Amino acid sequence: MTAMDHWPLHAQQWARIGPPLRPCDEDLAIVRREGAGAKRVLLLGVTPELASLPWPELVAIDHAHAMIEAVCPKHVRAIVGEWTALPLPDHAVDLVLGDGALCCVAYPDGYHAIARELTRVLAPGGRAILRLFASIDQELQIEGNFHAFKWRLAMSLAAIDRNVAVADIHRAFEARFPDRDALPWPREAIDTIDVYRDSTIRYSFPTEHEAVAALAPLRLVSRHAPAYDLGERCPTIVLAK
Repeated sequence: MTAMDHWPLHAQQWARIGPPLRPCDEDLAIVRREGAGAKRVLLLGVTPELASLPWPELVAIDHAHAMIEAVCPKHVRAIVGEWTALPLPDHAVDLVLGDGALCCVAYPDGYHAIARELTRVLAPGGRAILRLFASIDQELQIEGNFHAFKWRLAMSLAAIDRNVAVADIHRAFEARFPDRDALPWPREAIDTIDVYRDSTIRYSFPTEHEAVAALAPLRLVSRHAPAYDLGERCPTIVLAK
């Protein structure tokens, strides 16, 4: 499996992925409230829940054509591109949205590069609303839904430098839980982890404080922690230029 192969497989099983890996109504309410009045909006990725909100003007940018084809609403303008080198002119947007987008780039260098690009493309007074997947020090426990547990496992493996190979998440799960039928989750949910097998990409899970610091010169305006399972690790932060 190549690095790009991870995303076509992920796109194929998107309907089987649940919160906190996908935003729920509580997350969307935050985005609606904090993003009210924005006219020109940039979405990092093609999260359909965010893309489907009634923005006056929206462009979505994702490096994986397969994700655009599979999950992006057809009415949305979507471009293949890199968030660390956005194919947009200076001051092109008023608002940037991202749902867990930062975990797809290396910490800290990828965060610094995205911060530079967001600072460049945001108009004066512009904002970024980003939902984080943030590590905290906590013993791994079998609790909550499987998607929350999968993230807890991934975060525990990223404890040293905040980065983890996706294939290592799968290997660790297989080693710890050889009998999937003995686990308290539906097999359909458990088997979504097989997309990670032999993947060559990496995820990052810094703490919330580390992530905010790495996004300077954007400054933190507010943060909102949802009440759902793993919500304390999935805060939505609002940053201003």
